[in-house]
Amino acid sequence: MDTLKTRKILLVEDNEGDSKLFEEAISINDLNIELEIIAEGDKAMQYFEELRSIEKIEYPNLIVLDLNLPKVNGKTILKFIKESPELKSIPTIILTTSNLSYDIDECYALGANAYLLKSFEIEKFFQIIQLVDKFWFRNSLLPSNNP
Repeated sequence: MDTLKTRKILLVEDNEGDSKLFEEAISINDLNIELEIIAEGDKAMQYFEELRSIEKIEYPNLIVLDLNLPKVNGKTILKFIKESPELKSIPTIILTTSNLSYDIDECYALGANAYLLKSFEIEKFFQIIQLVDKFWFRNSLLPSNNP
């Protein structure tokens, strides 16, 4: 497995503070990750529609998705991703503050690959990002990111 190759994460997150923490966690831990951030649900839907229509484009290796997004919520985006033949194989992680069993159950039913709770403690938040890198990019075999 090539752990030196840059991996691409698409983060769909409307909270600028959480996005900055995610970027900082990548930087501090010296993770070889290219991060693209989309802050609104409708913009994420546009991104995915465009992605599906462009041939020979490199898809993200991993999608990290918040649930509570403006305009289009994370569950709607997750459903779209997992119902799309071109996108459904991209591992999609929910990273949210909701620990409601209803949200957890529904996200897994929609095809989420993992459901993680955001931590309000910076060190724990950084550990979550490290674990995502370690599990998904260093220990898992991912599908090709080119459909």
